This record gives sequence, C-alpha cells and structure tokens, in this order.
Amino acid sequence: MNFIVDGHNLIGSLSHISQISLQDYDDEFKLVMLLRRVSTAKKGRHVLVVFDRGVYNQHQPLNGYGVTCHFATSPQDADAVIIRKMRQFPKTHDWSLVSNDRRIIDVALQLGVRHTSNQMFIQHMLRITNTKAEYHDEKPEVPLSPNEIEAWRIAMNLPVELSDEQLLMQEVVRDLKPRSPKK
Repeated sequence: MNFIVDGHNLIGSLSHISQISLQDYDDEFKLVMLLRRVSTAKKGRHVLVVFDRGVYNQHQPLNGYGVTCHFATSPQDADAVIIRKMRQFPKTHDWSLVSNDRRIIDVALQLGVRHTSNQMFIQHMLRITNTKAEYHDEKPEVPLSPNEIEAWRIAMNLPVELSDEQLLMQEVVRDLKPRSPKK
C-alpha cells in the first residue's frame, strides 16, 4: 500500500504525541523523516507527501528513501495538488489518502483511492517506528558461558585466553630480557 499524505494536515494531528508542530520552522523535515521510516519498512512502498505553500530551504533534500515531497505553489493549495495527483494514479486501489480533510476524502473515495485517517496512520507510524517492534523477529542475545567460549576456542584452534596475571608475567619477562644493541 502506497500513501499520499496531506502533510500539514497530518502534522496538525501529530502535535499532541510527537515533537512536531506546525509552528516549527522544520516541521516538513521532521515529518519526512518519520515518513521515510514508514516507506522503508516495506519494500516497494512509496509515500507522496504534499505540503501547502512554502519553500523548504534546508541543505538536505527531502525526496528519497521512498518519499517524494511536493510543495503547492500559488494559487493552488495542497488539496488541489493532492486531487490532481490522485487523478493521475494509474492504479488508484494501490494508494491510500492520509488526511482528515473531508473535501479531499470525498474525492479520493470517488476515484477509488482508499482512505486512512490521520489517527490510524499515526498508530501505524508508531508501530513501525517503535524500535522494539522493528526487531521483534530477532532473538535476544544471550552471552556465552566461559565453558562455551573455551569450547569455541578449541574448535577454532584459537590460543587460550591468558589471565591478567599471565599477561603481566609475560610483560615482566619481556622487559627482563637483554636487548640487542642497535646497529
């Protein structure tokens, strides 16, 4: 499932649970960083995010990692751009609109584009961006016992690990050996 996101509409819904606010100068950047995690969580997923008028002046480009950003230019607003983009989708059923804006939701449903409310999408993002959930398939690392380590050393023909006392004694012996004069 690909997503077309009404960017500022979603940021307005995120402000109570995240550190993103419409008043932030880099609110678009922060949202895109979250959307990149959503897009890369599943191979082939694409997220198209549309923001109302504005110019992003950061040095780091926003497009990439499965996310494409569009800024509406005057006289259009994000809603008009989103509607135009949805009409251009070759397979509308492969896309879901993320917005709480009733006007574009109605158009999306008429075009056959699915709808995901901001709240449902936020829950989806939280599941994906939760670091514990990302690694749920991996088993927790269990440290090897000293006997297991010794068994691996023998199996791999590795030298036996020396104790601190043995290492200290090697250094003392090395220091006591006479050194040959340099030529």
